[in-house]
Amino acid sequence: MPVDKSSTSPSSGRLFLLALLLLSVLAYGAMAVWFPLGPNVSRVPPGDIRTFAATLPAGLAYAALVLALFALLAAAFRRATSHRMGPGSLRFVLAGTVLLALPLIWAYPVNATDVFGYVIRGRITSAYGESPFSSPAAAFVGDPFMPLVGEWAGDTTPYGPLWELIAAGLTAVSGDNLLLGVLLFKGLALACFLITAFLIWELLPDGRLRSAYTLLWAWNPALLLTFILDGHNDALMLLWLLLGRWMARRGRPAAGFLVMALAALTKPVAVLALPFFFLESIRDLPAGRARRHFALVALGGVMLLAWLAFWPWADTNGPLQAAADLGARLSREATGGAGFSLAVWVYVALGQRVAVETIGLVLRLLFLGFALWLVWLGARGRSALRGAADVFYGYVVTALNFRIWYAVWPFPWLILDAGQHAEHTDTASAADYRLRLGFWFLLTTQLSVVVYGHLRVFVLGGDQGLAHLIGVPLVFGLPWLLSALPWPLSRPIHVA
Repeated sequence: MPVDKSSTSPSSGRLFLLALLLLSVLAYGAMAVWFPLGPNVSRVPPGDIRTFAATLPAGLAYAALVLALFALLAAAFRRATSHRMGPGSLRFVLAGTVLLALPLIWAYPVNATDVFGYVIRGRITSAYGESPFSSPAAAFVGDPFMPLVGEWAGDTTPYGPLWELIAAGLTAVSGDNLLLGVLLFKGLALACFLITAFLIWELLPDGRLRSAYTLLWAWNPALLLTFILDGHNDALMLLWLLLGRWMARRGRPAAGFLVMALAALTKPVAVLALPFFFLESIRDLPAGRARRHFALVALGGVMLLAWLAFWPWADTNGPLQAAADLGARLSREATGGAGFSLAVWVYVALGQRVAVETIGLVLRLLFLGFALWLVWLGARGRSALRGAADVFYGYVVTALNFRIWYAVWPFPWLILDAGQHAEHTDTASAADYRLRLGFWFLLTTQLSVVVYGHLRVFVLGGDQGLAHLIGVPLVFGLPWLLSALPWPLSRPIHVA
């Protein structure tokens, strides 16, 4: 990728970045004032962006704020690519992340209220001594926080046993203090986010663009809103995956793969990425004993870890029953209750003449074929970074239910892939385009809450079908167009 050779002193580059950083902090501070956590933490039912931005102008103002934050990130990234940041660049980036996150810690999770579910399901274990894999929140009608689970009250946990162990530990600390419980989960997400930024720095090749690509993760509005504002547990899932890769890159492939397996025990969707890193480790080892040893330790270790992780919830049938309960829960979610997704868009576009379950089945079969093709490419030497990014994106596109935090899953792999190719003009273009696509996908997913909320209610007369017809192309299609257009803002990840 050709790089602008113009450069100024590190101090002038940092001053400009500091100005952009402070503007972003002010924007996040406005969010904390606009939807404060403290006075609203016990709100029943839980609020969303329309709760705090109740009118169309307010919704558009929120969209404008998100757009401004992405524009500030784009400007910061371009500045970091063309100006030396000097020594201590990582400390500067991480300190900036803390400044950006502090207001969001105290803001209400307007785009995903799952953090309340973390608290309540954690209490199923810590306060009641029951298993979240067999007992839904609705079974604890006397719990003061149970009404905050909302539509998921009748469902058991969709998360892995490692996550539920952590949730039980945090809620044992917070007890009956809901605000403290939410803050603890947000604090955990912030710690994971910061460590992941460090790991991305470590995994990127040394060079002038290393700081810029790290900043693209650490100051990213979509990630800050997902992990810190909403406190989503994807931060821990991605941390395990990146920590495992970091260990593998430092000559410990088996240990690294076992750490990656912890991601699937945190959130089962992470299992999609594991085959690509397993195949990469096999390829990197000499044929024969080294490969057999890795496969034995990695696969045997994964089974042992899974057994130990489910053991705390073992009943008379052993840990396998808890695992089976989780599998049944995930199967129900994957095959029913379609929401905002490409499947529903097709259902509406076809005039509802084909059952959405049939469309979903077709899409799942397409995803299975796509995933197997990606594994085949991985076996033939394709980068594990690209395989992980592609399989997550394929899942996102074909899922019956799309959630805005799904868009973060491919992004660290797109950053690392682009960073590896940044100095090689013959391979930079494709990696650069993929990263731009991921960047714009993060933006359109964040704006989808305004399209499906405010525009649907105030402009489309509450018509959900029409909202799908507009919203799905905007979220899934617009990034492809924006990544290809030559407008300056549409190419924020391209250094010319």
